[in-house]
Amino acid sequence: MRYEVLAFNVFQRPNLQWWGRRRPQQSEALALLNWKASLLSLTNRSVLPSWTVSPGNAQASPCGWFGIHCKGDSVSRINLTSYGVKGTFHAFPFSSLPKLDELDLSINGLFGTIPPQINQLSNLTYLDLSYNQLSGKIPPQIGQFIHLKTLHLVQNLLNGSIPDEIGQLESLEELALQNNYLNGSIPSSLGNLANLTYLYMLNNSLSGNIPSEIGKLSSLQELYIDNNQLTGSIPSTFRNLKHLRLLNLSTNSLSGSIPSEFGHMESLNWLVLFKNNLSGFIPPSLGNLTDLTILQLYENKLFGPIPEELGNLKLLVFLEVSQNQLNGSIPSSFANLSNLETLFLRDNQLSGPIPQEIGNFMKMWMLELDGNQFTGQLPQNICRGGTLEYFIANDNHFRGPIPKDLKN
Repeated sequence: MRYEVLAFNVFQRPNLQWWGRRRPQQSEALALLNWKASLLSLTNRSVLPSWTVSPGNAQASPCGWFGIHCKGDSVSRINLTSYGVKGTFHAFPFSSLPKLDELDLSINGLFGTIPPQINQLSNLTYLDLSYNQLSGKIPPQIGQFIHLKTLHLVQNLLNGSIPDEIGQLESLEELALQNNYLNGSIPSSLGNLANLTYLYMLNNSLSGNIPSEIGKLSSLQELYIDNNQLTGSIPSTFRNLKHLRLLNLSTNSLSGSIPSEFGHMESLNWLVLFKNNLSGFIPPSLGNLTDLTILQLYENKLFGPIPEELGNLKLLVFLEVSQNQLNGSIPSSFANLSNLETLFLRDNQLSGPIPQEIGNFMKMWMLELDGNQFTGQLPQNICRGGTLEYFIANDNHFRGPIPKDLKN
């Protein structure tokens, strides 16, 4: 890939004489041109060709440049997402953009650190630096953005801990830090973010307990902390997350039981807890989650029977409880799960016959029953819906004929 070094193509050095007494837009233009001069191109095209001024233009303004938006006489928004620039923040004109409201530099080739001077953009409401190669720590000065509503730092090379100061961003609605190398514990100060709606911290190296203060995020709708190194139990304070729709805590080392208080989270659509060390019974209170479409509890240490109450989850599409220590029979209430497409029960200690009602699953396309102690005959109507593509039933105690409906 060829990189093009950018230089001023109108004059070699910024000539300040022709600026005279500069208006705010003119000062911002000169400052942005200084940053442009430090950038490279990730493509064969020149970088930001519209970012130019003529020495004879005393009214030079950046407001017509690509990616620049103005309010009145000042730059209010910079959006260069996916433009293909490579460079650092070393020459970025933080102090020259006092009215900047939105900064989106996502999906580029930015590298180096996020400098503490970023706090000079004191009016920011939107900051997205995702999908770059930024490294180092998240500067604690980022906690001074009192107007910030959106902070996206997804998929960079950021390391170190999440600064406690992020808990000072009381206007924050979206916090996305996934796909980095962040470590340390989740700050309890995040519980101060009363307006937070989306919280993504997946695919990092976060450790320690999930702070109980997360249960104070009463506006939260989506919480992803999967694929980290979290330990300890799931806080019972999660019962306060009345608006939560998606919860993913999978692929950690969480222990203890699944809180029965989850039954109070009646807006929940997804409950994803697989690949942890959770033990105890599956709480019957999960049957209260009537909006649930995905329930994934596989690869834990759960034991006891599958609760009859799960048959109340009539919108359920994916039910996966494989690789636990569950026993007893398949609940007869499963006959109500007419929207079920995937049912994984393998590698447990389940027993008894397969209910004939399983043939009512007209949308079923994946069914795993292997590695249990099921007995009796397989239901002859097991493929009545004609959608079954993936069916495993080995390592049980079945007898009798192969179901005729498999011809469908």
